[in-house]
Amino acid sequence: MLNGTDWQTTHPEFIGDAQRLLARCQECLAHLELITDDGDAVDCLLASLTRLSETAANAQVDCMAMLCCDMRQTLRLAWVGQCLSGESLPIVKKCLTLLAWQLELIDLRTGQLALDDGEQKDLLEELAMTCGSASPQQQPEQCLAVAQTVR
Repeated sequence: MLNGTDWQTTHPEFIGDAQRLLARCQECLAHLELITDDGDAVDCLLASLTRLSETAANAQVDCMAMLCCDMRQTLRLAWVGQCLSGESLPIVKKCLTLLAWQLELIDLRTGQLALDDGEQKDLLEELAMTCGSASPQQQPEQCLAVAQTVR
């Protein structure tokens, strides 16, 4: 319990902001499905994932923050290395679907998610493989460092 205050009361904007950022990610992905090598769509997706990661970390929804951060890092490296392909996009779509589920399942009283991270890890590993990357997962402190300065 948050000293008698529900999580949603202390983070009233999170759900709406996260839904808007997730929708933007989905729009960028839809554009990439049409034009795989569109730099503007990739930049938009990376920026939206960064902002969503920061927003989730600030609201102390760390599993969402980590998923966004790891996705962004993997996609950024794939884009820079010219390894982002149409093969990766269905996995990105699955990751965004998982983010939508996580957002839907947040306990508004506590801000917690009662989910294991197995599916998240599997999707990130699959994304890394399709992008030609090594392990996508950063140390939590690396991904959440920006948010700690915001808190």
